[in-house]
Amino acid sequence: MNRYEEMLPEDFLAEVERLPVFFIPAGLLEWHADHLPLGQDALKAYGICGRAAEKLGGGIVLPPVYFGRPGYSSYAGTLTFSEACTDLLFTELFAELRKVGARVIVLITGHYGPCQVDFIKRVSAYFMKANPDVEIIAQPEYEGVEIDGEVPADHAGKWETSMFWHLHPELTHMEKFAMVPKRKKLYPDPPNRFYDEGEDWTWKSDLRKTASRELGERAVEAISTAIVGRIHERLRKMNLETDPGSRN
Repeated sequence: MNRYEEMLPEDFLAEVERLPVFFIPAGLLEWHADHLPLGQDALKAYGICGRAAEKLGGGIVLPPVYFGRPGYSSYAGTLTFSEACTDLLFTELFAELRKVGARVIVLITGHYGPCQVDFIKRVSAYFMKANPDVEIIAQPEYEGVEIDGEVPADHAGKWETSMFWHLHPELTHMEKFAMVPKRKKLYPDPPNRFYDEGEDWTWKSDLRKTASRELGERAVEAISTAIVGRIHERLRKMNLETDPGSRN
């Protein structure tokens, strides 16, 4: 995987010339129960972007972006941001990537909900309208994917836990899982509140029985394959598609 921050200038320029695809993994610093870290969303997206880049045979993966629209704003450790802030951030990030040669930008958000998803699609569409030489794929990771009749999406539930467990086993603490989480809702009047977060949180199933690294691997493979398919569509649209075998 070509990690943007680790590349030497000569290698960066050569990869942009060869395959001008950039991946942006996005999420929040947000409460994800007792067993997952606060950075779960973006770290999960980072892992999925890396897997997609491997399948694609190239491209450049940016570090995770932890600025996004509201999630569980009143829950422990959660940081959320206004649309004015995130609009400017992503618009300028797209412009900077266009400057360095991006032709296809893949923005994958591991943080869900209409507030975040609608935002990334809107800001991406606006940028593409003003810059028709750039294609942006902006989506939550699960978009267009089903596994055993289910969309692999939830909040720290079976799907997120399984995918994160597969990608980052060292950061997954199933021994801390509890049907009724410990410290959760702490902040009575948070800025950027968007959702009705309810009064309490109780799991409907025991994730120690329903989540697994194997299920996570299935989900990550299906999601990354779908993302790569969309990238190839955009590359063909822009007459940038080359023989995939030449990238390996």
